[in-house]
Amino acid sequence: MMLITTSHRPTRRTRSFGHDLERVFPGSLYLTRGKKTVKDLLMEAYDRNYERLLIINVWKGNPLKMTFIRVNPEGWGYLGYLYLHGIKLQREMGFRNVRPIREEMPFVVTTAKRVGIDHTAFAQVFAELTGGKFVPRGNKSLETIADRNNTDVIGVVENYPRGMAVNFHRLDVTKERAVGPLILVKIWLMEDGRRWDYKEALQQRSGQSKAL
Repeated sequence: MMLITTSHRPTRRTRSFGHDLERVFPGSLYLTRGKKTVKDLLMEAYDRNYERLLIINVWKGNPLKMTFIRVNPEGWGYLGYLYLHGIKLQREMGFRNVRPIREEMPFVVTTAKRVGIDHTAFAQVFAELTGGKFVPRGNKSLETIADRNNTDVIGVVENYPRGMAVNFHRLDVTKERAVGPLILVKIWLMEDGRRWDYKEALQQRSGQSKAL
């Protein structure tokens, strides 16, 4: 599904984040960057039959940006970017030694119940970025969605006070709660011009409230 790596000289926390993502994207692999260029990474991703390359960029010791790149020799290209408020690792959520998913299964993206239009739009975008499948939530339980799509892993877009969040459920590990990692998103930006910015959305809501 995806080759996952970091910018040069990553921190321990950033490497842990990369390993956590390997555990929630089926068939994906975390690769130590070393001195590899982006071109080197793309060629390695292609050789390993991955359709996506994910690079985690670091700022002041923490993951700041997730860059998604299409792996295709006839059309390499940047797909989009997530700018982050922060993350919460699996171990910080009480889960250690979660095994990666090596068997083939779809990665499904949905939303929490009772979220806004922005969250649904981002869930669709996140599915595009990761090569996953977007499934509208409606009133369905996560277990129902997983059963209907023959998967054990679901990314759920949730409300968050300073933007929006993506959390990950591994139903083969526990059906009770998310295992993480929790990704707190403040801006998403697609190469085709689609975008969402927490501060801009907040200003728009504030202006609408004043108008009322």
